[in-house]
Order: sequence, then C-alpha cells, then structure tokens
Amino acid sequence: MTSFRDLGLSEALIQTLDELGYEDPTAIQEQAIPELLAGHDVIGQAQTGTGKTAAFGLPLLEYLDPESRNTQALVLTPTRELCIQVTQALRAYAEHLPTIEVIAVFGGQAVATQQSRLRQAAQVVVATVGRTLDLVNRGSLDLSSARYVVLDEADEMLDLGFIDDVERILRMSPSGRQTSLFSATIPPPIERLADRYMYDPVTIRVTPKQLTVDAIEQAYVEVPAREKVDRLIEVLRAEEPEQAIIFCRTKIGTAKLDETLRARGLGVKALHGDMSQGQRDGVMLSFKDHRLRILAATDVAARGLDIEHVTHVINYDVPDVSETYVHRIGRTGRVGRTGRAITFVTPAQRPEIDRIEREVKTSIGEWEPPEERLEHAPRPRRHKHEQPAQEEKRRRERLPDNAAEGEAEQQEPRPEEAAGRVDGGAEGNRDRVAPGDRDVKLFINRGKRSGIDDEDVRWALTEGAVIPEDAIGPIRVLERFSFVELDAAHAEQALERLEGTKLKGKQIRVEYARG
Repeated sequence: MTSFRDLGLSEALIQTLDELGYEDPTAIQEQAIPELLAGHDVIGQAQTGTGKTAAFGLPLLEYLDPESRNTQALVLTPTRELCIQVTQALRAYAEHLPTIEVIAVFGGQAVATQQSRLRQAAQVVVATVGRTLDLVNRGSLDLSSARYVVLDEADEMLDLGFIDDVERILRMSPSGRQTSLFSATIPPPIERLADRYMYDPVTIRVTPKQLTVDAIEQAYVEVPAREKVDRLIEVLRAEEPEQAIIFCRTKIGTAKLDETLRARGLGVKALHGDMSQGQRDGVMLSFKDHRLRILAATDVAARGLDIEHVTHVINYDVPDVSETYVHRIGRTGRVGRTGRAITFVTPAQRPEIDRIEREVKTSIGEWEPPEERLEHAPRPRRHKHEQPAQEEKRRRERLPDNAAEGEAEQQEPRPEEAAGRVDGGAEGNRDRVAPGDRDVKLFINRGKRSGIDDEDVRWALTEGAVIPEDAIGPIRVLERFSFVELDAAHAEQALERLEGTKLKGKQIRVEYARG
C-alpha cells in the first residue's frame, strides 16, 4: 500500500500529516500528488470527501519560496464556505513550513481588511472569484508571480455563472504557471476551459464505483407526480432519519417543497441560490449543529456541506446524469456508517433507474418500509441518544495528536474556572446558549503566553469565523487565556468555525464561559 512518504513529499509535510492523523493517501491523493510534484497540469475528477484539498494543497506548499512575499499560489473557490474550509486546511498543512502565509479573501468582509492583509504578505491566496477580480482591479492583488493556480469545484463555478470571470483571471496569471482543476463532474464547458488554459494536463478520475460502496443502501420509489409529496412524507415518517438532505433540481422546486412540507408539519428548511448569504449561513450552521433534521436543497447550494451524520439522502427529483447521483448520495454513509439513498421517479422516469444502475455499476431496489426490510435483512438501528457521545468521540479523534500542546492545555483553567477568577466567581455555563441570549462570553484557551493579543483574536473571529467586525464586543487577553463577548448567534458561529483550529501556530479550544 502506498504511503504519503512514497509520494515524494518533504519531511516537514510528512511530520504535519502524522500529527494530523493522516494515515494512507486517498485515491485522488495517491494519483495527483506525484503528477503535481513533477510539474504537470492536472485535471482531478472526484467527489466531495475524497481528499481533494490535500491532493492539490500539499504539492502547492512544497515548492513555495518562503523568502518571497509575493503571491505565488492562487486557489479559486466558488463559495466563501469552501474558501474558509480550504484556507484552514492549507494553514494546518503548512504548520512546519516557516513564514508561509495563507490568506482567505471573499465577499461579505470589508475590502480594506483584506487589502491590509495582502500588503503584509500572502504567498497563498484562497479566494472567491468575484473578490479576486475586485482586488486585482483595485491593484491590491498582484497575480504576476502566481506560479500555481487551482480551480476547486470548477463545475460549481460553472453552475453559478462564474466561468467567464475564471477565464479572465487565468488570462491575468503567468503563462508558465502550473494549473490544476478539481471538479466532481467535467461537463463540456469545463472541458473547453481546460483545453484553452491548461498545458497537456494529466486527467485523474476517481470513479463513481469507489463512492457507491456497501455503506450506502440504495432504493427507488415509483410514484405519479401528483402523489410525490404524500409519498415523500410517508417515506420520511417510516425511515425516521436522524438527518436527511432532500435534493431538488431547481430553486423554485426547492422553495415550493420547503413550504409544502412545513405546512404539513415537518421541521424542514430550504437551501438554494435565491437566498441571501446570511440566510444560507444560518441554515447550514443549524444543519451542521444537528438543530435541523431535514434539509431541502439544490445541488449547487449544498456543495459547501460536508456533514458526517447525514443518515439519508433523498432524490426528490431524479438526477439528469449519473455523476450527479453519485455526488448526491455520497453525502451519506460517512465515517463507517450505513447510509440510505432513496430516489423518487415517475412511471415515465422508471428507465432512469436502469440507466443509473448500469452506468454507476450499482444495484437500486424498490423501496420497502423499514419493518418489511428488517424481515429480509435485519440490521441494527442506531438510537438517537447515542449520537452526541459518538460525535464527540469522532471530533476528538480528528484533532491533531500533539503531546506538548496537550500538556499545556492541561495546565489551562477550564472556562468555568477562568470565568470565576476574572468575573468574581461567576459560575461557568458550557451548555448551548438560548437563542434570545445576548452578550455571550466565549473562553479561548490561549493568551499572551502563546504570543496572542487582542488583534489576533479579532482576526480569528473576522476571517476564520466570518463574523462582522461591528458584531465583536470587548476582547480581553490575559496571560494564559482570553475572553470575547458576542451576541448568541455570532457566538454559535464562532464556536462552530474556530473550535480545534490554530491561532499563531497553537491549537485553540473555544467554549462558552457565561456567568
């Protein structure tokens, strides 16, 4: 079996991967990393959750010049959610690479703040398409030294209408650059873009079969179009999903289904492109935090979601292409769990199931209620009360195993202890804050001793957690820990996005410390 060391990575990156708990490379990593290290352009076709960020990120970091302050690498992403995810991953990979700065730039944050960070130094810029053009036009982002350009989730850029802008950015980049393009699907416009702007690229495909393994049980429901809603409700009540994503083909269809299901008493929310960024953020955070059980979404809107505890994916509208089917159902069956994928078809669409079975090389049987299914093939059902403990165990297993930092954290006071010392003995509260609460205090287990000041904390909140600067209350940095005040909604967002990340090279723990 191939190891990361076999792929030709440096010892600094191997050390980081060991600390992050990475064991064996995924298929896309095993095939793409050597090609990128050899200087080739690469087209990588693989779905979310297959390790694409490490596949392009590790080779990119390998050849950066830490002595140069110029922007040497540009990673383009379609959404700010993905922009943040990629930035955090690249910063983690660069832990043992001295003076390498990875900067995120995206819409929704003050341009002046991003301009200031770009002036300081930014060897790697991870950016959304629109903000990239904005900063280039303002003279704040210089791409003349960008030797590496990555297009991440290129098909989503196409769906969102960004391809013309992507081409404009590629024309601004050096002709001798190394270009890599990663995408779940490769439709004709993406092929044309690759032909025009990439030099003799190596194409790597992680086939759908690798993602439709035994962990995902697949079924279809044949139903007349006028009866789809009633049958969907019947399926949801029979399956009792812990969490489910219902995929619709259009924004209008998603909004209509959301309205219909809520009118019928189901707790569901929609996620589609006609919603504001703030609305989408709120829905995604609710779903990630397990406060929302059923999500109705379009394919594009759900791209930023990488959720481990989705038990069911329901194709309310049958996908047009098999690659979309694979990408959708890959949202379930994560981390060793058994997931369920159920596809609705009208009688006229029934041949579509045969097509998907043939092209994906899988088997899709007719849906049966769970009690009937158990009679034929018994399987244990997971109890809902077991979920939080299992999630906490997996979350801790994903954190870097760093003994030195672990010892340092043992010396730090717990949030309730620290709040007592600072606030005159106020009792800490680590439970979830009620939606109506305001002026919530967060505890951060790092302070002056870790080289952190209030500007560092503010930077983590605005960039890492995407919190508006005017929403941040008083920040107090003490010797070994810090406090910051936010309203309840933004405190929830900060906890979700900062917990387990790093600040000034130190992993931070963020918890409620409300007295």
